[in-house]
Amino acid sequence: MIVQSLARYYDILAADDSVKIPKTGYSPAKVSFALVISKDGNLTNILDLRTDGKKKQPKMMEVPYQKSRAVSVTPYFACDNAKYIFGIEKIKEDPKKGFSSEEFLTILEETEKEKIVVSKRSRECYEQFRTLHHSLLDSATDAGIVSFLKFLDGWNPENSLKNSKISEYKDEILAGGFFVFDIGGIYLHQTPAVRQLWDSYYIRSSSEGTAEIAQSLVSGKKEPIARVHQKIKGVYGAQSAGATLVGFNDPAFCSYNKEQSFNAPISESAMFKYTTALNYLLERESKNRIQIGDTSTVFWAETTKKTCENLAHFFIDPVDEPEESGEVESKDGIKKQDLQTRQLVSDILQKVRTGQHLEEKDLGVDPDKTKFYILGLAPNNARLAVRFWYEDSFGNFIVRVARHHLDMEIERDDRGPQFISVYWLLKQTVPQNSSDNASSPLLGGLLMRSILENTPYPVPMYNAILNRVKVERSINYARAGFIKACLIRLARTRGKHEEDMITVSLNEESTSVPYRLGRLFAVLEKAQSDTNKELKSTITSKYFSSASTTPSVVFPILLKLAQHHIAKSDWGFKSNQWIEEVLDGVDKFPAYLNQEEQGMFMLGYYHQKKAFFKKKETSDEKKEGEQ
Repeated sequence: MIVQSLARYYDILAADDSVKIPKTGYSPAKVSFALVISKDGNLTNILDLRTDGKKKQPKMMEVPYQKSRAVSVTPYFACDNAKYIFGIEKIKEDPKKGFSSEEFLTILEETEKEKIVVSKRSRECYEQFRTLHHSLLDSATDAGIVSFLKFLDGWNPENSLKNSKISEYKDEILAGGFFVFDIGGIYLHQTPAVRQLWDSYYIRSSSEGTAEIAQSLVSGKKEPIARVHQKIKGVYGAQSAGATLVGFNDPAFCSYNKEQSFNAPISESAMFKYTTALNYLLERESKNRIQIGDTSTVFWAETTKKTCENLAHFFIDPVDEPEESGEVESKDGIKKQDLQTRQLVSDILQKVRTGQHLEEKDLGVDPDKTKFYILGLAPNNARLAVRFWYEDSFGNFIVRVARHHLDMEIERDDRGPQFISVYWLLKQTVPQNSSDNASSPLLGGLLMRSILENTPYPVPMYNAILNRVKVERSINYARAGFIKACLIRLARTRGKHEEDMITVSLNEESTSVPYRLGRLFAVLEKAQSDTNKELKSTITSKYFSSASTTPSVVFPILLKLAQHHIAKSDWGFKSNQWIEEVLDGVDKFPAYLNQEEQGMFMLGYYHQKKAFFKKKETSDEKKEGEQ
């Protein structure tokens, strides 16, 4: 289903004139330099196409289709690296074995740790590159093509470093970047004559030769089957050269005497479509891509309307609060969402909260007929691992993600964002002051599944956040919101009454003993701070963890200690009232609280602290009004 869905999405993108996606027979490539060739076939200049800055980025260009290369020598047409174009390569010394035992035909330059050489392989690469272009271009009469062929015939790999431009850029040239050819101010691969010859060759090579003809799993038609699939680039942590999504590189994976990708027959055209669409989605600046832990996540809808991707991106990876002026750049480089989109999200949440059906006017597309997909990919050696795969109608997706945000809704500071992203949630499982922000690799996939399937949240993540709260002895609104969401989904499986008792802000009517004990701890903490705000050692730093697990051991001590603080405080009578109010209905302190009860304890503690903060704000506002 993944391959079929991506292939259909390619057809949608190809039909959209506003989308720049390679057509059949072409693929995107990161091009670093352009080689300027004169009419006489001489290399006269090298143009640096990379972006300016500390870390230069190659320019993305649409070039003739480049198949994945393995061990065999496989030249690309009109765009390749230095080994194929110039016939030279850089060999670095292995600290353990020294230099490679391969016989070098010519050593052009040598240092203690590396050599620039013409090897048997680089010479073969150059010869195959020249042969390919002669076989395709010899019949052409175009002046630019004639100049290019003169360059290939006149080039001598052994004299490469004698060219001043090659010598000037030698380190960058030999780093593995791609080159295109500039002849008369036009790139060779973009000239009409070359494109016509390439198109004819690509169609002919796809349907003739040794290609196996079989029924494609995508189209159902008998077509030439792709033996090796194009590599997928842009997955975080995977090989920079790319990794395969579909591949068979071991006899154990083969069956019925079918080798390589003939095990899963996918036609050349379908392979091109799904790999091109996936590479397009994985581009660094793509709006259809987010990073969740170690999982590179892409999403798309079967429509050309941009409303889907904007809403989906916002719901999965919400941005900060908007400015009144619209969309602006925040300090961390994230663009804040415009007010119009946020209002649309607010209207959608209100409908989901009240159980109303979403309509086309709410989403901009038909919520029931528009298909929506999410794919999570993670690195796994030379191949990619599918962490999660989701397909449903766009309306169901929005409802489920909106339900997640409603479950996460909790009393917060004015400074905090209204919606918490999946990335930010995963960060709550690691220490706040840690330089390593990486959560467990599996948690991202587990969390996304629970959101998309509207099921209870992953227990390992719930336990990890409880442990962080105990260790750090504090709880922020993101952690409190997730604890509330976990508790409310568990309560939802048992009945409406329990769900209603878990609220956004303080619930003074709740009869849950763990919840009341959390409130009590917040009251005792305030009684201590009212007496002395400069204390370095507080009951929170000493007793929070044990109070949330073994209340019967800790609370008698804390209540006794609180009387000393109350006696010294001008507001002691108020503290006594709060203690009596919270303890009403608590017959005895439990000996032990389980994981779910510990969450209720922390939620009660958080709610009570926020209630104190709100009362203080109200009191300060009254004082300002009286003045």
